[in-house]
Amino acid sequence: MTETALHRLQSDILAFLWESDPVSATGLGIHDHDHRYGQYSPAARQQILSTKKGYLAQLQALDISALSVTERVDVNLLISHLVMEIYDEEVRRVLYRNPAHYASEALHGVQQLQVNYDLPVDQRVLAIIGRLKDMPRLLEEGMLNLRQEPEMLSPIAVSFALDSVQSGRHFLEDIVPQFSGTVPMYFKDLLESNTTALKALHLYERFLHELEPMARGSFACGKEYFDFLLQKKYLLNHTIEEVLAFGQNELQETERLLEEVARDRDASLSWQEQIRQLRSKHPQAEELLYYYKSEAERIRDFVTSEKLISLPEEETLAIMETPIFQRSILPYSGYDSPPAFGEQPIGHLWVTPMDSSMSAQEQEDRLRAHNIYDVILTNVHHAYPGHQLLFVRAHQHPSKVRHSFPDPYFAEGWPLYCEEMLYTEGLYPDSETRLFQLKDQLWRDYRVVIDAQLHLGQLSPEDAVTMLQEKVGLDRASAEAEVKRYCLFPTVATGYALGKREIIALRQEIADLEGDDFSLLKFHDTLLDFGVIPLSLLREHLLEAYQA
Repeated sequence: MTETALHRLQSDILAFLWESDPVSATGLGIHDHDHRYGQYSPAARQQILSTKKGYLAQLQALDISALSVTERVDVNLLISHLVMEIYDEEVRRVLYRNPAHYASEALHGVQQLQVNYDLPVDQRVLAIIGRLKDMPRLLEEGMLNLRQEPEMLSPIAVSFALDSVQSGRHFLEDIVPQFSGTVPMYFKDLLESNTTALKALHLYERFLHELEPMARGSFACGKEYFDFLLQKKYLLNHTIEEVLAFGQNELQETERLLEEVARDRDASLSWQEQIRQLRSKHPQAEELLYYYKSEAERIRDFVTSEKLISLPEEETLAIMETPIFQRSILPYSGYDSPPAFGEQPIGHLWVTPMDSSMSAQEQEDRLRAHNIYDVILTNVHHAYPGHQLLFVRAHQHPSKVRHSFPDPYFAEGWPLYCEEMLYTEGLYPDSETRLFQLKDQLWRDYRVVIDAQLHLGQLSPEDAVTMLQEKVGLDRASAEAEVKRYCLFPTVATGYALGKREIIALRQEIADLEGDDFSLLKFHDTLLDFGVIPLSLLREHLLEAYQA
């Protein structure tokens, strides 16, 4: 196949995937289908599956050895994505066994348009109205699918779906009306379509309660599917047993380091007690936004002055107060990366100010979460050189395929790697920040262990919740929400720590290859040049670049 024919095939596949999954397309910055949701009737799904299989057959018929590294990576990405989508729908039957899918798509489809400041407000509002009007059809098709085999649903899947519905109701009841006040010309249409969507969501909630007593399936995916995800989705040659052993080793080492740092600071207090004490060091409420901005600038300057990573000239991070209508969803802070196909590479770091209606104690509790150490790590993780720099650099790559399928293990492993890398490079040589960084690392280590043990049937959800409470220090509600996600989305929680390890392994391989000529700046710049792709495919690019 000629380069032009291959490019045309890839473009056709992407256009079809965006058309069949409008909400994902919106998130990428593709706005041709913003006014509607995907189609989930049996006839529509059969046609979509047939088309995906046809495209997969064309890709698998290609002579991979005749392609360049760049072409080979893109083809492998498309094959991986289509294999996973076909398997999940046809073999795993996720559309018949995941009731949260429909509620989450309904909510996310509206929410991401509301906060997309890359679009003119008129375009955003008209698209939101379109999706609100389409929501009853989406949820009705979901109910028809879920009625087919309700006994195969797991109780935890139904519970998670009810949580999603509750979030959706809150969003539609409280946030959309607030938002409508910012667009008076569309006020009536927006509220009327919102009322229609709310009725549909209420019907879906009632339906889920009817499903609850029938749901008897297991949430555990088992070794076969867990390995399948690792090897076919993330393209890593690992097994669930290897992942579990890695997680157990990592958490033991992190616990050792935590205890060592805490002992050197104050042998009379545990690291947990020291963390609780140190949280009292925080900016005042009126200084909160300024403090986040000043820390981001300081860290950005450190990254550039120490020649750790090159920053693109056009990169912009807007650090702003969370919009009023988003504050109940983001009580502390949040980050939105620039859309892959957006016109401007502008990321947003949201900081939620104190609510004056809260009591003095409630405000103090909220401010403790903005302690000076967590502010540093939040900026490193989300801003510089974490998510913001990763995605801005990645979006400079010309491949639309890579923009469409960012690898979660690279995307989440990179910020965690940056937290450790900036410690070793001297951004925070103090033991206090190191303590907080290790505390966050321990949380990611336990995610690996819990993820694997849940899906091997070695750990119950309740025991997993207890583990997160006792070992990591999460409150009960946060731990329960975490465990539900681990149960329903196997391998996702593993990505943070395992992604970090894979990046470290790549760094060591290149350092061994380069010897005394190894440059951390060159390694990071080269690493980020090829997009957020599976780390095994990234290795091909790195070796080609260094051996050229």
